[in-house]
Amino acid sequence: MPDLIQTDTICPPPHTVLLESVKKNDIKTVEALINSNKDLLTYKYMFTGKTILLTACTEVDVEPLTIQTLINLGINLEGNAEWKPLHLAVQNPNSSTLEVILRNIDAEQINDTVEGNTALHTLVKTDAIRENEEKSCKNIELLLKAGININQGDGKNLSAIFWATKYGYRHVVKTILATSDVDLDSHELRGETARTLIEEKKLYDEQLPKQIIHQIPKDKLFSLIKLAQEDEFIKYFEEFTNSSDFVNMDDGTSTLLQYCCERGLTKIAKNLIDKGANVTKIIKNYDITPLELAAKNGYYEILAMLVEKADVGVTPRLFCYLVKYSDEAKFDQIDHEKCCQIILEKLESNESLMDINGEDELKNTPIHYSLRYADEATTKKLLKLGASLACKNNFGIMPIEDIKPELLERRLDDCVKFNVKNKNVEKRDFEVTFDYCSLILPRKCKNIKFDESDPEDVRNNLKIAPETEVIAYMSRAPEFRPLLKHPVIVSFLLMKWHRIRLLFYTNLLFYFMFVTFLISYIFTYYAYFDIEKPSDFVVGFSKLSCSMLNLTFWLLVLREIFQMTVSPTNYFKSFENFVEIVLVIITGMILYIDAPSDDTRKQLASVAILLGAFELVLMVGQHPNISMNVVMLKTVSVNFFKLFLWYSLLILAFALSFCILFAKPRMIYQNLNGTATFEEEDFTGVGKSVFKTIVMLTGEFDAASINFHTYPITSKLIFSLFVFMISIILVNLLNALAVSDMQSIKNEVELVGHITRTQHIYYVESMLLGNILPTTLMKCIQSLFCCFPWDKNTTFTFFTPIARRICIFKASQKCQLIVFPNNHGKICYEYDVASKRPRSSLLSCSQNCSDTYLDEETVKRIHAIVKARCDKRDESAISNTEKLYAEIAALKTKLDHFLSTSMNNKNEFKQKDS
Repeated sequence: MPDLIQTDTICPPPHTVLLESVKKNDIKTVEALINSNKDLLTYKYMFTGKTILLTACTEVDVEPLTIQTLINLGINLEGNAEWKPLHLAVQNPNSSTLEVILRNIDAEQINDTVEGNTALHTLVKTDAIRENEEKSCKNIELLLKAGININQGDGKNLSAIFWATKYGYRHVVKTILATSDVDLDSHELRGETARTLIEEKKLYDEQLPKQIIHQIPKDKLFSLIKLAQEDEFIKYFEEFTNSSDFVNMDDGTSTLLQYCCERGLTKIAKNLIDKGANVTKIIKNYDITPLELAAKNGYYEILAMLVEKADVGVTPRLFCYLVKYSDEAKFDQIDHEKCCQIILEKLESNESLMDINGEDELKNTPIHYSLRYADEATTKKLLKLGASLACKNNFGIMPIEDIKPELLERRLDDCVKFNVKNKNVEKRDFEVTFDYCSLILPRKCKNIKFDESDPEDVRNNLKIAPETEVIAYMSRAPEFRPLLKHPVIVSFLLMKWHRIRLLFYTNLLFYFMFVTFLISYIFTYYAYFDIEKPSDFVVGFSKLSCSMLNLTFWLLVLREIFQMTVSPTNYFKSFENFVEIVLVIITGMILYIDAPSDDTRKQLASVAILLGAFELVLMVGQHPNISMNVVMLKTVSVNFFKLFLWYSLLILAFALSFCILFAKPRMIYQNLNGTATFEEEDFTGVGKSVFKTIVMLTGEFDAASINFHTYPITSKLIFSLFVFMISIILVNLLNALAVSDMQSIKNEVELVGHITRTQHIYYVESMLLGNILPTTLMKCIQSLFCCFPWDKNTTFTFFTPIARRICIFKASQKCQLIVFPNNHGKICYEYDVASKRPRSSLLSCSQNCSDTYLDEETVKRIHAIVKARCDKRDESAISNTEKLYAEIAALKTKLDHFLSTSMNNKNEFKQKDS
């Protein structure tokens, strides 16, 4: 099969050149490439997953000197769990390849295994030996000479000689028996051993080796564990006086505990753990820990024993696997859901055991899988442990996209924390803590070295990320929008607005100055058509306006280019940005077109003023307190045009009918001065007819000037139909639609304000935190020119200091705010109960925001949550009291019955005595 290489680049990639050079044995090119880029030694080729050395070991035409060159350049000879150079070289008919590998590996590497098979096992089991058995014996001789353990068993505890006899390889059997002492009797399958198979198939003509009576303890232990003979293993293991020397043994494939966890041998695992086995030990050929093996196979009993050890750690990748497969079928000792619950219980008692927001290879977190595969109880536990709904995987999906609104609402209620046992919930200093860990990304630091003891270092090296992605998604999803009224969300948006409002007002002031200078320039110079000469003040003011307009214009251009570069997709989705683009173009024409005609100047000036004012209205409408008016304008306009577009065919049909019925020849009149004038008709031509028809929608019919004389009946019928269907029905329908939209928006005025605030905050965040480098263009260039120096993870944020200031929570702070609902909803970051004021260690912004208060509706919702939880507490207390009374009553009944029975028995005895 020919090698598959990348062909969509202009120049071939270095790894492709290296592969071709190795195949051609071009040693100079190989040395030059690797010396310039050492990463080529570990590069895995597409479709095969092999490194350059592994690939070279499989090629017949690659010379030993080429392989030796790769080794001298520092390539790793250990391979990985799937491929090893030794196992690939032994399958190569060119035995010189194997000689080079054997000459360079360590003595203990000769018995390395891949999936339980030594190199000798691999050779005997492969199809290559069937094609040329005699030639393969050369490689077997090299392995035996190098000291490979001929008696080592594979995953089924079967030796290489057993497989050779089973397949009937006469030459292989002869080679092995002639050069080494072989155990022919300890490895058996269905009652057959290598000895019985040789005798049965007559594969060896000479005398067979004698039976080995006393098996080495290590070999016997692994033999018993591979055969899953638990009782025999424990009995044999107990005979050792120095059992601690054997608990951590390995056979080059796995340790004893790894075998137990992989095969579900609970009794042996318990015995080994009790005797002090190292529960974290792995071997270089099998780097999967016992905990991972037990968890992935669903052996919950073994997993429960392992997690009790203090030195056992759980990786996020493993926990993601357990959550993902928690809905798998359950068997006697296999239950992935129980494994997941065991880890969760351990996390609840020790949160440092694992990062709850850790990622797997797809950057999925446990909460990603829990929302799709696990039950609701598991999801609740993860959220309680601090799982974030804002973590994105490789596909850009956040957990918030899969959660049910009811579950999210309950989680938000749980984020409102206070002392339930506190009886003084009506006091002024009663405080409620809002926890936002589920709504924002976990705070992680960059992968650079710094002094963790220095808070300034921690703050400066904190990865900055948007804090409102989850809330922004909620504002876009109709099912989540009602939750924007929740006190946790409202308080967060309010504090975030305090962070960015200075940017909003600065941007608004800048744009207001631009529009002001634009209008001033137009009326003092560009569109100044007065016959009289302008005064000196007007001339001076026009020059000032021109200078300031040039300055603000180029600042506006830079602002738009910046937004386009950071997020082109989001930029071109906004209608307001298209208005700004047109305004920039027209303003540029006003400033830099030389000697335009008066008609051009008038048209450009009028359009520029209109667009500037329109954009200013939209920009002012981004303020939460004014947003309702702009939202009404947008909603009514969009719905109006949608409905109007649907009826446009009917309006166009009426316009064409009017053009035909009401058109009449132009009348020529003679004026008193002898010149001729023309009387223009409204319906002469399709364009004028359509325009007149649209004007008639407003009720401006001018019926007296319409020609009903040519076709009196038809024209009046069609005109009456137009008046009834369009002017009366359609226009009133549009008015009713507008009133309905306005009323619905007014009813949700609070929600509309939250949505507008969220979208504006998120847009500002995405702009400040966005990468200004054109990543898409860079990727395209790199795909064509592989040597182009570009790292896909490279980012450059121009406004990092500003972006850092708009973040609410720092690395040294918990993602929490404190609210005093009985003090008008006052918000603080942290609070010193003793002094009853914000702590002095707070950042400056938090001090500035310490006088921020929630609105009355939000405070009422906080009180409702507090009351509901207190009522639940009281109900629980009452229920417990009632249960206690019931138990006392039951005991009293039993006691009365006992006393009554005792008295009856006593009376009976007295009667008998008497």
